[in-house]
Amino acid sequence: MTALNSLVESDRSFARAAAELGANGAFRAYLADDAILFRPRAVNAQEWLREAPDNFGLLSWEPVLASVSTAGDLGFTTGPWEYREDPDGPAVEHGNYFTVWELQANGSWKALVDHGTRNPAPESIASLRLPAKDSDERRLREYGLDLEAEREVLLQVDRAFAGSAATNGTLQALAAYVTSDVRVLRNDRQPLDGIEAFRTLIAERPGTFDWRVLGGGASRSGDLGYTYGEYRFTAAGVDVPIETGVYLRAWRRGANGSGNWRVVVDLMTPLPDPPGD
Repeated sequence: MTALNSLVESDRSFARAAAELGANGAFRAYLADDAILFRPRAVNAQEWLREAPDNFGLLSWEPVLASVSTAGDLGFTTGPWEYREDPDGPAVEHGNYFTVWELQANGSWKALVDHGTRNPAPESIASLRLPAKDSDERRLREYGLDLEAEREVLLQVDRAFAGSAATNGTLQALAAYVTSDVRVLRNDRQPLDGIEAFRTLIAERPGTFDWRVLGGGASRSGDLGYTYGEYRFTAAGVDVPIETGVYLRAWRRGANGSGNWRVVVDLMTPLPDPPGD
């Protein structure tokens, strides 16, 4: 079984565990010790789960897009989710999830970051989409990249993306920092695919985004990474931000550090308004 197939099966096993153990029980089992959830800001997942009350509804999901680094040590999955208050009843909430995974020393996958959007129910569920080439047959020892150094490079790229968006505008910054087939996840709409759809989304609400990266990581092969943080949106003609929120991104480039890092999945969700607003 290739690393990509193993990752997809782990995601599906995670979903089956949610049906058997409840969502929180499954998250405790499948999230890494240092994993991040957004509740609503970034928190240590296992610490939050220790205090969280069990939920007896049914949270279910299915991956429709998955990718793994060439080294087979880092990957992501994304797809639709739905929630039923009664496991045998109708779904009452829908959305899309985005999970970043890391291969463990024992060969299992654990989730590093998990987040999602809330959307209307989709008209249909797409078939699983995988990269044309699953080139993860090599062993990790073939890759000698410094993981901490790669992580710092990627965080700097995310900061440069923010600087370009602030200086040149988000629309112009997209061309240099986003893949042509980027997947965009936002509340209240179905996932968008492609840079032109991303441009249209940004143009719908004129204004300026700025963000602060809080963490991230990269694969040993230097071709897949992730970042997360917080953003602010200031509408055109307004002097102060009208929205704050959190983001999670997957980034891709050529193996062994060739080429430029570009965003392949971009998720943003607003934080709830403070009480009294």
